[in-house]
Amino acid sequence: MTETTVPDGTPVAPPPELTAQEVAALTGGALRQGDPRTAICGTGIDSRTIAPGMLFVALAGEHADGHRFVGEAMHRGAAAALVSSEVSGVSQGSALIRVPKTLPAFQRLARAVRDREKLRVVGITGSVGKTSTKEMAAAVAGRRYRTARSPENWNTEIGIPLMLTNMPRDREVAIVELAMRGPGQIRELAEICRPEIGVITLIGESHMDFFKSREDLAAAKGELIESLPADGVAIVNAEDPLAMSLIRRSRARRLVFGLSGGDVTAEDVRTRGEQGSTFRLRLPGGSSDVVLPVPGRHAVSNALAAAAVGVALDVPASEIARGLALARPLPMRLEVRPNVSFTVLDDAYNSSPQSVEAALDVMKEIAGSPRIAVLGDMKELGRDSPEAHRRVGRLAARQHLDLLVAFGPLAADLAAGAREAGPVRVVHTTDLAEAVSVVLQAVAPGAVVLVKGSRAMMMERVVAALEAAAPVPPSAGRTSPPSGKTAGRSR
Repeated sequence: MTETTVPDGTPVAPPPELTAQEVAALTGGALRQGDPRTAICGTGIDSRTIAPGMLFVALAGEHADGHRFVGEAMHRGAAAALVSSEVSGVSQGSALIRVPKTLPAFQRLARAVRDREKLRVVGITGSVGKTSTKEMAAAVAGRRYRTARSPENWNTEIGIPLMLTNMPRDREVAIVELAMRGPGQIRELAEICRPEIGVITLIGESHMDFFKSREDLAAAKGELIESLPADGVAIVNAEDPLAMSLIRRSRARRLVFGLSGGDVTAEDVRTRGEQGSTFRLRLPGGSSDVVLPVPGRHAVSNALAAAAVGVALDVPASEIARGLALARPLPMRLEVRPNVSFTVLDDAYNSSPQSVEAALDVMKEIAGSPRIAVLGDMKELGRDSPEAHRRVGRLAARQHLDLLVAFGPLAADLAAGAREAGPVRVVHTTDLAEAVSVVLQAVAPGAVVLVKGSRAMMMERVVAALEAAAPVPPSAGRTSPPSGKTAGRSR
């Protein structure tokens, strides 16, 4: 089910109900069997997650064809199935809707559901900060509106239709994250969800495997604000020249945000380590003090983007501040995980040069010694990958680390860059067990360990191994955790 944010006490309504005949008409398909009056509420693409009354969408993926599982979905209570080929093991009474191709038909259904509802959609994209900004924007919008936000990873040509077709029917605002890997994909996603407010957080170096230049990457991200209606709002980062160069492509009203100025900005920013930051939020026509419980100056920038969404939605400054105060670090995204012995700064979800720099900045704010960073490969950086890794290595070496572990084949360049900049102890390895062993030999009570790498590196394995093998401090026999620390994992 799509995650929601609602004012206190507001009941959550189920997704809109459609009949099998309506679904057939909206998808351009035909009801091949079953009762046309069959009621459908919600959709799913995994037969294991189907609940009674849902539409099972049989997608043909790289590893499995959903048509093989139509019978299982029906057994679990699916009201109907959307298919593009013949299926077996289905009773004559089951509703089957046949379309030429299931994914485009599913997207048509999602667009139709979105158009039937009185909904304001906010689309968010960028190389870094998309998910954090989405969460903050949902918290801000939720102070005034019944708000839905896309769950984790529901940001693709499949995830966005899942969000829209499972969204409670009484939502007033939907905050949608838009991901991409190549040109044209953001435009396709925008055609499905039709945002009226678009946010570009930052144009970095992610996905450069698919582009010749950062300008080409920026143009692909700019498809979002090009898709906005004339009465919409385009929100971009004033501190990102590439993002600012895109704003003239939009016919929508413009809002810019930035730490150094803009329509939405922050004054008197004071970082408080792992506790987050405080600042004075300045908006067109208003201001408010903000306590942001997410660490890092980059988090303040994300908060300003979310605040700009609030401005576009006419949320008062005081309510924007209250919404931002509800923000929390997301799992594996600069998540501070105190252990009985040391602190792990878990940023294992993904990596890019810009996000490594942000993570190192947060690490500087957390007290502790020794200071250790485990940095994995940064994927999809294209032909500039070797130099990007060397640049990050040089940056890390200047952070007064006691140990830098460069993990993965691409991280050999990261290690080389760090050794060039020195002085710091650098270990490069492609073996997970060796990486963990090196850290455990160097770690001591009170240490701070940053773990970060691209998603493909599964750096959460490093975090789990460190926590499982954490050395026990001499005081571990007492019945309560040490002051300022929490035993076990912190969420």
